[in-house]
Amino acid sequence: MSAPVDFASALLAGSQASAAHTYTYLFCDLRTDTLLAELPMSDVSYSCELNGVGTLTGTIPYSTETLPLDPETASTPARTTLYVDRDGVIVWAGIVWTRTSARGGKQIQAAELLSYFQHRYVKRTLSTDTSLLIDPTYVGTNPASQRLYPDQKHIVWSLLRYARDQAGGDIRLDTSALAGTGDGITRSATYFGYERPEIYKAIVELSGADDGFDFGVEVGWTSPANNNPPVRYRRVKTWFPRRGRTAAQSGLVFSKGGGYGSILSYDWPEDGTSLVTEMSGLGAGTGEARIVRTASADDMIASGWPLLEGVASYDGVIDEAQVQGLTSSALTAQSQAQVQPVFEVSADTDPEFGSYSVGDEALFVIDPEPQSPHGREAVLRIVRIENTAAAGPERVRLTCVGA
Repeated sequence: MSAPVDFASALLAGSQASAAHTYTYLFCDLRTDTLLAELPMSDVSYSCELNGVGTLTGTIPYSTETLPLDPETASTPARTTLYVDRDGVIVWAGIVWTRTSARGGKQIQAAELLSYFQHRYVKRTLSTDTSLLIDPTYVGTNPASQRLYPDQKHIVWSLLRYARDQAGGDIRLDTSALAGTGDGITRSATYFGYERPEIYKAIVELSGADDGFDFGVEVGWTSPANNNPPVRYRRVKTWFPRRGRTAAQSGLVFSKGGGYGSILSYDWPEDGTSLVTEMSGLGAGTGEARIVRTASADDMIASGWPLLEGVASYDGVIDEAQVQGLTSSALTAQSQAQVQPVFEVSADTDPEFGSYSVGDEALFVIDPEPQSPHGREAVLRIVRIENTAAAGPERVRLTCVGA
């Protein structure tokens, strides 16, 4: 089965001691992407999340072999990018954020590249509404530009371009894929500088609205051409209406039973505590003037489910339609919240690691067994891929939701 082109389709943690696969850890300067050192690591665990920020933990050994490479400088928190290369393919990239002493070295914690924008804020008002602006030129036109392009995809571009244009704010993310044809979904959006809205949170809220999108950063090596060696890339992308393939398109089947299959173990919990059949969304404003919108799962209530209420806050959102869209999207997510199974699968058994990505749907089949006397079968969507490096065959942990 052919692998998807994005890096997340190859996501897996690994160990340099693995007999089947070779891992390389590249430590680079965050702003220039200059290679600082190639260092070994142990006890590595890392993950990728759909519309989220995956994390990595691992230990850099401080030994006579590594100390000449200056691991202290090469892994400086908040200014170092770590790339994980598996068999010549970059499968993960993120920013080192913490470093603590560990037996035989230093343990680091890193988060995927979009975590940078959890540390960036809008400091001058940006809006699609020109009546609110001093400089109504589009972001990117000049250093004082404030106007946002109205398509949701282009709003993401505008926010990232704004962040990049600040002194010290360019971390060499390629946003060209966001500048092309839009999604055809226009939004009214305003980010007031005096409120200092977080840029990552703004993107998450935009993506979570009705008719929203999925987003992430693809990393990898370019193809060699004209005697030029491959170079690293990191490209921001959005997917509309959603990322990944349907079960029919992917053909992915994970199974357990009869002494075969790729599922090694699983947990298929059923939790109704977070289930919502009516969601209230609270937008900007105070008192009776506050924007309040409601979305209801009428089909579930009609079929016998009780009224289960939830409340979500969108304090900085002044557009009523956007509040309604966010509320409807939150209802969709939480009306399915009773199922979030987790599967541990073999990396080298069909479907092999590399043939699936976050966002993909797959068929999961459990033959009858004591834990599931009647067996289980469902089409689920993969929303998180995680692995912890260990001796022996690689194992991948898949977190899923209802498709």
